[in-house]
Amino acid sequence: MSTPSLKVVVAITSPIAFELLNKNSIVHTTFGVARAFTMETSINTHLAIAVTEGDAHRVADFGCEILICEPNSPASLAAALKDAKPFDLVSIHDSQRPLTRTNQFHRTVEALIGDVDAVRPAAAFTETLKSVTPDEMIEKTIDRTSMLRISTPEMIRYSAIDFDGAGSTWFVPLMVDAKTTVVDADPESLRVNSAAEIALMESFVHWQQTIAQ
Repeated sequence: MSTPSLKVVVAITSPIAFELLNKNSIVHTTFGVARAFTMETSINTHLAIAVTEGDAHRVADFGCEILICEPNSPASLAAALKDAKPFDLVSIHDSQRPLTRTNQFHRTVEALIGDVDAVRPAAAFTETLKSVTPDEMIEKTIDRTSMLRISTPEMIRYSAIDFDGAGSTWFVPLMVDAKTTVVDADPESLRVNSAAEIALMESFVHWQQTIAQ
């Protein structure tokens, strides 16, 4: 059996990805994790970045394929993948998850076995969740056992992508009969959404470096 080919895509989903995190841009750090995974795996890999046309110049020196699209639009990202060279598998990672470890990439690959078409990491909620009204009045407590915190990368078989589809809860539309599953997400794979969260993540990184000494 031949070794499958894998395209590893870092999707730039927000301008926050270009903000600094410990002297490097968030996307630079995230891309470094994706690159490290490609060096660890025995699979034939190819690196790419999905980015809007207006921001493409900001990643021109990353030394990888550039997919011009709207990364937050499943149909647009799927179209960019269709126009590029096809691979057996596609791994799509959110640019705003810089502390994701390569183990999480390996975990999604290992779960893509048998008739499974798409895999993504997920973690249980530990916080108390509340439902609120439009004027932010608390209505009720939500049963968190029915909720999952979704992470990335999403590992998808190329054959399971619905290139004629539109919306999706995944990075790209999937065929209606695609079989999906989840794997455990590492606690570090949180998404950075604001300047306050960047500061918090920098503190976490500093703490990690301190205890490692």
